[in-house]
Amino acid sequence: MSRLLLHTSLQAADEPAIANMASPKLVQWILDTRFLWPVPKGSPKEEVAQLKAVASKELSYLTLSEQTSVLKYYHVKDAKMALASHLLKHLVITKYCGVPWAESKVTRDKNGKPYFAPAGDSSEDNHIEFNVSHQAGIVSLIAVVGRKGVNVGTDVVCVNERESHDYSYIGKEGFFAWVDIHADVFANSEVQSMKVGSVANFSLRAGALEGLEESKMEPLSKCQWRDQELQVELGDKKVVVDSNLVIDAKLRGFYAMWCLREAYVKMTGEALLAPWLKELEIFGFKAPSAPRIRPSDDSLEEGDICASFNIRFKGNLVLNVRMELSALGENYMVGGAVRVNEGIGGSDLKLGKWTELNLEADILAFGGPISG
Repeated sequence: MSRLLLHTSLQAADEPAIANMASPKLVQWILDTRFLWPVPKGSPKEEVAQLKAVASKELSYLTLSEQTSVLKYYHVKDAKMALASHLLKHLVITKYCGVPWAESKVTRDKNGKPYFAPAGDSSEDNHIEFNVSHQAGIVSLIAVVGRKGVNVGTDVVCVNERESHDYSYIGKEGFFAWVDIHADVFANSEVQSMKVGSVANFSLRAGALEGLEESKMEPLSKCQWRDQELQVELGDKKVVVDSNLVIDAKLRGFYAMWCLREAYVKMTGEALLAPWLKELEIFGFKAPSAPRIRPSDDSLEEGDICASFNIRFKGNLVLNVRMELSALGENYMVGGAVRVNEGIGGSDLKLGKWTELNLEADILAFGGPISG
């Protein structure tokens, strides 16, 4: 059974190639590499070398240059995600353009962003723009098929991947100083909100605070240290709250904001070093909560979806971009961004659920070995 709520076999779904599609389509895929291609424990170099044998079939589905790029990684977990990324890009081209797997070659624009357009074919029917992201074993792909002038971006974050490092720094310097490390890539208002904004905008796992008035949350909003007891008024009594819960909620809010912003930046085709980063502002934002019943560590069960917020760029509201952020399992979030440029059809494009693919049934069944 899939660990994600939505999993539709691509073989079973009778979806046409884009040449037969009357309107553009958004594709949102997830591939979980955490349990794929297990290799014996060893040094990083030995583990990557083992991957060459363990994943020999899947590597043969890539070009020689792609294989080389996969096997150059120092850590096997990164090599696995790179392999998955290449497979997803070949799949989306093969599936929706009806070209053989071996001819599903990726082109890059001036910013290095991948797309596919058949040689000599300038029609938008055979045009795919896509973007991939990978973090902590999870790879996401978002694509728009059948429409030029629509840009897409995605990002994946894992809240607890750097948990020990984050906790260590916060324990020494405090949460506010930890946020300041990253302040250059956020708007000033976002930095302030992540530090002392309403905890109601985060995902606080503390059922005892149900019904807590906004005006009583100040001790929680100002919290920046772990391992403390915070007292808040709840009706006519005082409730003690573990500050670890509050810091975890604030960390989740930080990574949620990071994910949304990176999806937006990747949609534009620029890197996180874009000179306008501090002029991009996302507000009215609440981090999506994990599933109500705490899932297992390996689960990608869908939790809340955050889609209600506003975007401002250089002081002006951005109205032609849609973004959503979905909670997956206890610790993952995946973001998607879609921009329909002026004068371009596609205003009906809407982000949906992310589909977790099965390696054998949904990917390898569509492809085959590439020589050269």
